[in-house]
Amino acid sequence: MEIKIIKEARKSLLLKIVSKDEIVVKAPLRTADAVIQKFINSKKLWIEKHIKRMNMLDDFASSFDFAHLIYENGIPVMETKNLRLDYEKLSEKTKLKSIKNQYLSMFSVLKERTIFLAQKYNFKVDKISYCSSSVKWGSYSSTGELKLNYKLIILPEHLVDYVIVHELSHIKHMNHKPQFWKEVEKYYPDYKKARKEMKLYSFVLKTKF
Repeated sequence: MEIKIIKEARKSLLLKIVSKDEIVVKAPLRTADAVIQKFINSKKLWIEKHIKRMNMLDDFASSFDFAHLIYENGIPVMETKNLRLDYEKLSEKTKLKSIKNQYLSMFSVLKERTIFLAQKYNFKVDKISYCSSSVKWGSYSSTGELKLNYKLIILPEHLVDYVIVHELSHIKHMNHKPQFWKEVEKYYPDYKKARKEMKLYSFVLKTKF
């Protein structure tokens, strides 16, 4: 593992894990090398913990084969080669478009689940549509539109429910203040556990299709 040390005009030491193979340490200009090394040593357990988590996330992500399989509720439901008769002859760009179109065709499942939960918990939703954000699973606007990332279909249903409840709760609280989380907890008591589990699937948002 490479440890890159940068001395610059700053007041304190900072350590950042860039990747499993690179760590950056920023230090004030006149900081002695011995002081920097002592700082790095003091962070050893913290570094090991985060590297271990990064390896775990990578292992989990590698268990999904989006090039060859279509997923729903966390499990494969069909092979991508069955999307079209000429699938194997398509360009990579067209294959990705076919995969995306398949997930978009499954969006009705997410929409129906949203309607069900909205009715169950007495929320009024004016419009439900999909989004393709690479950073967000969903959103709710002041205009009354609830958007869900079409890639949500890939996640287990209990996490889909968490995201839907999260966005529905924004109907009453357009922020993430304590009152908002109390609202979420009313309908999804294990939301804290779900939030942690959602991090496992963050790679899905960044996967291109």
